[in-house]
Amino acid sequence: MKKILSLTLCLIFCLSALVGCGGLDEEEKGANVRMFLTDYPYSLDPALVQMNGDIEQVLSLIFEPLVTIDADGKVQPALATEWYYKYDEIYQLHKMYFELKDTKWSDNRTVSADDVIYAWRRILLPETDSPYASLLFAIKGARDVKSGVGTIDDLGLAAVDDTLLEVTFENEYDVDLFVEQVANIHLAPQREDIVTRYEKSGEDWAGSAANIVCNGPFRVQTMDMPREKREGEEDFSGKFASKLVLERNAYYMRDPEKDDLDEYVLPFRITCYYMEGQLDYYADAAGKTQETFQADRFNAGELYFLSSFDAQTYEYFKKDIETQQTLNGYSFYFNTANELLKDANVRKALSLALDRTAITQNVTKTGEVPATGYVPNGVFNTDRKSDFRTEGGNLYSATADDSAKSLLGGKKGTLTVTYLIPQNAYTVRTYGRKINYANVYEDIAKAAGEYWKGLGFNIEYRGLNPDEYKAALINRDYDIIGVNVVNGSVDAFSYLAPFAKEYSGSSVIVNNDTATLEEIFNTHYTNIDDADYSKLITDILNTKDRAQRAALLHQAEEKLVNELCPATMVFWYSRSYVANDKMISGYETDNWFGYVDFSDLKLKNWREVNESEDAVSTARNPE
Repeated sequence: MKKILSLTLCLIFCLSALVGCGGLDEEEKGANVRMFLTDYPYSLDPALVQMNGDIEQVLSLIFEPLVTIDADGKVQPALATEWYYKYDEIYQLHKMYFELKDTKWSDNRTVSADDVIYAWRRILLPETDSPYASLLFAIKGARDVKSGVGTIDDLGLAAVDDTLLEVTFENEYDVDLFVEQVANIHLAPQREDIVTRYEKSGEDWAGSAANIVCNGPFRVQTMDMPREKREGEEDFSGKFASKLVLERNAYYMRDPEKDDLDEYVLPFRITCYYMEGQLDYYADAAGKTQETFQADRFNAGELYFLSSFDAQTYEYFKKDIETQQTLNGYSFYFNTANELLKDANVRKALSLALDRTAITQNVTKTGEVPATGYVPNGVFNTDRKSDFRTEGGNLYSATADDSAKSLLGGKKGTLTVTYLIPQNAYTVRTYGRKINYANVYEDIAKAAGEYWKGLGFNIEYRGLNPDEYKAALINRDYDIIGVNVVNGSVDAFSYLAPFAKEYSGSSVIVNNDTATLEEIFNTHYTNIDDADYSKLITDILNTKDRAQRAALLHQAEEKLVNELCPATMVFWYSRSYVANDKMISGYETDNWFGYVDFSDLKLKNWREVNESEDAVSTARNPE
C-alpha cells in the first residue's frame, strides 16, 4: 500500500512539474510563433516622434509603464503595484508615491525607480524634442526643465529607494488623473547607462537588438534592418533578409531559482519576417505588396497572427477581422510660417475641403474612422464613463464643406504636400528592381491634393525617407506634412497642449542669456503661436476640478479647430487582426488601447511546428 501511495505521489509531483513548466525539458524553451505585427519599425525609442501608429503594439510587448488601463477604462497595476497621495505639511508640497514590483530588465538588472525618473527626465530635456513632454508638466519644475532655465535637480522626482518613486506636483493636482496619464506606453522606464552610452557614440540605442534592453514580457532578440542587395551577394533574392524577433524576457517578474522558465511568459519567440525582393521560393511573389505577401503566408499556414493590412487584404479578411479603435490618428500639419498658410482662413479652407469619409472609404480602406474632431473617441471626458468626443460633438464635417472656397478671398499659389516613405518601401531593392510597396501615405497626400486643387491651389508632392522626413518635421521644412499622431493617451490635454508654445515638447533655445522666457520656448512643429491659446492650456493645467477642466479642454479644441487650425485631423486609426484559432490561443485584448497581449500565447503542437518551420527557414536562409 505504501509503495502504491509513494508511486501515486511521485506521479502527481511529476505531472505538476510538467504542467508548471509547460512541458519544457532542458533542451527546449518553448514555442516560436510566426506572425506579422506591423511594418518594420524605424526605432523602438518610446520617447521620440513615432512614424507608425502600430509601433505602440510592439512597444507594449517590450516595455511596461507604471500602470495600464483595462477594457472597462479602469486603471490597473503594471510596473507599479500601488500608488497613493500624501501632503507634506512641513514644506506644503503635494506628493504621490508609486510602489514598484520586483522585476528585472532583459539583461538581469533590477528595474528601479531611478529608471522611471531617467525616462521622464529625458522626455523633458530640451534636446530630446519629445512630443510626450506635456504628459509630465504637472510635475514640479517640469516646464522650467523643458525651457532650459531649470535643471534636472529641480524636477519633482525622487527615488525614496529602489522600489518607491516619489512625485512632487507643481500645485495641487488630481492624482487619479495623473495615474491615467502615466498609463501611456511612451512613459515606460528606460536605462540611463544604455541610452547615454549609445547616444554619445551617435548610435540609435533603440534601433538595434544588440543595444536595446527591455522591461516588458518580451525582449528584442533580432532586429535586422531592411537593406539593399550587397555587392557580391548573388543569392539575396532567395532570402528573408529582414526580420524582427521578440523573445521571452526570462527575467520579467521571475526568480530564476524559484520560477519555471515560462512562469510569466509562455511563448519563447514571436517572429516577424519581411518580404525583401522577388523570392525564388515564391514563384508569384513579384509585384506583391508586403501586406499581400504576408496574407498569402497566413493563408498557407506559415503565419498564425496577422495585424497589418492594405485595402486589398483588409477586404479579403473583412468577415474574420477583429477591430478596436486606437487613440492615434492621421493629421495634416500646416506650416503657419508659410506665406500662404500664415492666414488662418486659408488653413481652415484646406481643412473644410477634405472629404474624410471618401478618404477612409476609397483610399485607406482598412477600418479607419473619419475624424469629427481633433481628439478621438476613447479619450476620457470627466472620467472613464464619459467620452470626450461624444461630449464635444462634431467639429469637422465627415464630408467636404462647400463653404471652403469662400474663406480664401481669392488667394492662390503653390503648396507642397510632404509624406513619409516607410522604411521598407525606401530601402529595399533586389537586382535593381523595386518591390511593389504600396504607400498609403502617398495615396492620402494625393487624395487630399485633389481637394485642394479644387480650391485653386497648385499642389506638388514630396516623399521622404524616415530620416529625411523626421528632419523636415523638426526643422519645419515643409508647407503641409502628413503626420501619424501617435499619442496613446486617455487625456485630451496631451492632444491639445503641444500646440501651445510653452507645452510643445519641442526643442528650445539654450545658452542664450538675452532671450526672454517666452522666446526660449520653441513652437509646435506647425509654428503656431497664440497667446490666448497658451493661457487656456495653462488654465487647464492648473484646474483640479475634472468637470471644469473638461469644459476648458473643449474650449481649447474648438479654438484649435475653428479659429487657429494649425493642423487638421483626417481620420482615427483602428487596430485590426486575424488569428488562426485552430493553431493559437491565449492572446488577450483586455486593455483600453487595443494592444494584444501575447504573454499567455499557446501554439498547438508547437514542437512539431517549430521543427518543420526551422527546416524551411534553413532552406531559405542557408549559412
